Amino acid sequence: IQVGLVTELGQETTEIARLTEERKTLQEELGALQLSMTPVEDEPEAARGLTTRVELIDRIRVLGQDVLDDVKFGFDNAVNQLKVLNPTIELNTDGI
Repeated sequence: IQVGLVTELGQETTEIARLTEERKTLQEELGALQLSMTPVEDEPEAARGLTTRVELIDRIRVLGQDVLDDVKFGFDNAVNQLKVLNPTIELNTDGI
């Protein structure tokens, strides 16, 4: 009976050593991941809090659409101002 207990104790001790090493490795990985998620000094406000590539890509799409909408608004505004200042001239903006 004692031989079986000694063998079992040896196996459990080996398992504890393996799990301790695995825990150490996982803690190192966690530390590295936490460090990589730390915001950089010059990180834009729009990028703060994003934790995945998908979130970043979605945010880039939203910002890109916002820029496009703003540029279109500015262009349309400039065309309308030209029309007001030059009522006798016909502006051709087809295809723009």
